[in-house]
Amino acid sequence: MNKKGTLILGVGNPLRRDDGVGTEIINLLIKRNNTHPLPPSVTMVDGGTDGLGLIEYFKEYEKVILIDAVLMGMPPGTVKVFNPDDALFHIGGDSLSTHGFGIPELIKFAKELDVLPDLSIIGIQAENTEYGEGLSKSVKSNIDRILTIIFSLV
Repeated sequence: MNKKGTLILGVGNPLRRDDGVGTEIINLLIKRNNTHPLPPSVTMVDGGTDGLGLIEYFKEYEKVILIDAVLMGMPPGTVKVFNPDDALFHIGGDSLSTHGFGIPELIKFAKELDVLPDLSIIGIQAENTEYGEGLSKSVKSNIDRILTIIFSLV
């Protein structure tokens, strides 16, 4: 099966404040695509909160850049880039994601199915994942940094 190019995959729930940062980034990239275009081989998708369902995207794309709010025990708004082994090593069995089926489980499952793409994970330390809309100031203040990282990875 021929795989597609690069997927920028934002995940999260915008009704849980900072948990929606992945969705917010995808929306910004789509809005800015006229002035800051990405190569035609790049697709942008809001993956929502279906952790296990993301495996289908892993099967389709050669490269995936996954953006998610994470729980790293770092200051709110901290941005880190992980490769799959980093994510598994640094977080072990703990859930890095703010969702039930977290990134470590997704990586392990993709490895077992032999469908793990070239994967970069951009994790943003959440400050507030309570019900409500809008990102915290600490997360919002790092959006330009997140976009810069995405463009460097593409």
